[in-house]
Amino acid sequence: MFFHRYLFVCCWWLSGTLVCAAKPTPPLERTINVVITNDRLDKALNAISHEGQFNFSYSPSIINEASIVSLRVANNTVREALNQLFRGTITYKSRGNHVILLRADLPAVDEKPKNFYLDGYILDETNGQKISQASIYEKTTLASAISNPFGYYRIKLPTELSTLRLQVRKENYIGENVNVSSRHSHTLNIRLEPSPLSKQVQPLTIRQSVDTTRRIAVAVQQPVQPVFMASADTTHTPKVSVWDRSKQRLTDWFLSTRSAVHEANLVGDTIYRDVQVSLLPFVGTNGTLSARVINRTSFNVLAGYSLGVTGLEVGGFLNGVRGNANGIQAAGFGNVVGEQVDGVQVAGFANAVRWHVQGVQAAGFANAIGGDVTGVQAAGFANVTLGNVVHGVQAAGFANVTVLNTQGAQLSGFANINAQHVDGAQVGGFFNLAGKGLRGVQVGGFGNVVGGNAVGTQVAGFFNIAQNELAGSQISGFFNTAKRVTKGTQIGLLNFSGYSQHAPIGLLSWVQQNGYRRLEVSTDEVNVINLTFKTGHRAFYNIFTAGTNLENQARPSWSFGYGLGTSANLHHGWMLNFDLVGNYRLPAEWAYFDEGSYLYRFNLGLEKKLTPGLALAVGPTVNWFYSQNDITKPATRFDVPLFTNSVDSRNNFNAGWVGFHAGLRICSRN
Repeated sequence: MFFHRYLFVCCWWLSGTLVCAAKPTPPLERTINVVITNDRLDKALNAISHEGQFNFSYSPSIINEASIVSLRVANNTVREALNQLFRGTITYKSRGNHVILLRADLPAVDEKPKNFYLDGYILDETNGQKISQASIYEKTTLASAISNPFGYYRIKLPTELSTLRLQVRKENYIGENVNVSSRHSHTLNIRLEPSPLSKQVQPLTIRQSVDTTRRIAVAVQQPVQPVFMASADTTHTPKVSVWDRSKQRLTDWFLSTRSAVHEANLVGDTIYRDVQVSLLPFVGTNGTLSARVINRTSFNVLAGYSLGVTGLEVGGFLNGVRGNANGIQAAGFGNVVGEQVDGVQVAGFANAVRWHVQGVQAAGFANAIGGDVTGVQAAGFANVTLGNVVHGVQAAGFANVTVLNTQGAQLSGFANINAQHVDGAQVGGFFNLAGKGLRGVQVGGFGNVVGGNAVGTQVAGFFNIAQNELAGSQISGFFNTAKRVTKGTQIGLLNFSGYSQHAPIGLLSWVQQNGYRRLEVSTDEVNVINLTFKTGHRAFYNIFTAGTNLENQARPSWSFGYGLGTSANLHHGWMLNFDLVGNYRLPAEWAYFDEGSYLYRFNLGLEKKLTPGLALAVGPTVNWFYSQNDITKPATRFDVPLFTNSVDSRNNFNAGWVGFHAGLRICSRN
C-alpha cells in the first residue's frame, strides 16, 4: 500500500514538472481551421475559441455580436483570423489562456494620425514557416522591431514620411526592402528568401517589394554577408587565442539581447546620423539600432554605444564604439572602441581600443591598444600596446608596455617594456627592456636590458645588459655586460663582454675573446714574491696584486694593491707595459689595520713570450713610499734613491727610489 502511494506521488510530481517545463503556445499564435459563411459574429468567435482551445474576454459594448460575418482560415493563426474579422477596429492581447478584445484607438474622421502600426508575420518563402528574431526597421526614424518566437512583429511608424521603406533582415536570409504605401494601421506579412549556402564568398542582393501580395524582385546594390555551412572537417580550423577572442568581444558586452539580435541580422547595413543623444546605451535617439549607426556628433549623458563616430563624441561617463572613432572622443570615465581611432581620445580613467590609434590618446589611469599607435599615448599609470608604436611617444606615470616594436620614445616613472625592437628612446625611472633590439637610447634609474643587438647608448644607475652586439656605449653605476662591443665602450665598476673593440673602463673588466689577461708571479726590491692578476683590454686593464717580503718567517709583512695599466704591442712576441699600482703595506709587527703604509709604483715592463701562453717580464720601477707610522722606508735588496728621505710638517715620512721587478706570466692570446 505504501509503495503504491509513493509511486502515485512521484508520478504526480513528475507530470507537474513536465507540464511546467513545456510552455504552451499563446492563444494568438495557435493554428486553427475555421469556415464561417454569413453567420453571427458571436458564433464566429465561439468557433475560433473552440478550435484554439481558449476563451475570449470582451465587453459587449464594443462588439456587435449580432453582426453577420464570413471567415475562411486554413492553418492560420488566431491572430490572422481576428485580423480578417475586425480589420483594425479591435486590438487583442493574450493573458494566460484568454484573448482580451479591446476597442482600437481610432482617430477622428477629420484628424490625421501622427503614427500608425504595421504588424504581421515574417515567413520563409520556401516552406512558409514563421521566422523568429528577424529585424525590421525604418532608416529615417530608426523605428525597429524584432519578430517574436512565433514570427510575429509589430512596429510603430510615422505617417508624415513621404517615402516609407521597411528594411527586413535575418541571418541566413536575403535582405528585403518593403515600400509601404498605406499610412494606416494594417497587417503585412513579409516573406524572406533563404540565402544560398556556399563555401565561397558571394555578395548577395537585397530584394525590394511593395506593400502588396504581389512581389517585385529588383536587385539593389547592397550586399549582405552570407552565412556559410559549417564543415565537418575541423582538422584545418584555425585556432583563435583567448586574447584574440577577448579583443573580438571588447565591445560586445554593451549589447542588450535585442541589440545583439539586430547586430547579427544587420551585418551588411550601416546607418548614418548627424546627431544623436543618449542617456544609456540603446536609450536614446538611435534606440536599439545604435550598434549599426555611425554618428557625426554624439552626446551621451551617462553612456552611449554606436557603430562609429566621425566628428565629436562626448560622454559623461562612458563612450562605446563598435567600429571606428574619427575625430574627438571624450569621456569622464572611459572610451571603448572596437576597431580604430583616428583623432583624439581623452578619458578621466581609461581608454581601450581593439586595433589601431592614430593621433592622441590620454587617460588619467591607463590606455590599452590591441594594434598599433601612431602619435601620443599619455596615462597617469600605464600604457599597453599589443602592436607597434609607430613614430610616437608613450608617456606613463608608472609603466609602458609594447608587445611589438617602438619607433619613437617611451617615458615612464617606473618601467618601459618592449618585447621586440626599440628604435628611439626608453627613459624609465627604474627599468627598461627592449626584448629583441635597440637603436637609440635607454636611460634607466636602476637597469636596462636589450635582448638582441643594441645600437646606441645605455645609461643606468645599477646595470646594463646587451645580450648580443653593442655598437655604442654602456654607462652604469655598477656593472655592464654585452656579448660583443663593436663601437663605443663600457663604463662601470664591473664590465663583462665576449668581445670588445675598445677598452672598457671600470674597477674590473673582463673581455673573453680579445681581452688582455696576465697571471704573474714576480719579485722586486721590496717583496720576495708577488702574485698579480691583470684583466681587461690591452689598451686599458685592471691590476690586482698581493705580495710579501718574508722578512719575518713567523709573521711576514704583506702588501695588497690595485692599479691600472696599458700595453704596446712591439710585435714578434714583444710587448711593453706601463702600470701604475697603489699598494697598502702591513708591517711585520702590526696590531691594527691602519698602522700600515702606502707604496705607489710605476712599472715599465718589457714582456717577451716564450710560448703562446707563457712570457717573461722584467723592467724598472719608480717608487714613492708614504707612511704616518714608520719613519724609515721598507728594506730593499737594491734601489737608487730619487730624493732624500724626509718627514713633512704633518709627521708623514716620505721616500722615493728606483727599483726593479721581474716575473713569469701566464698569458692570454693578446
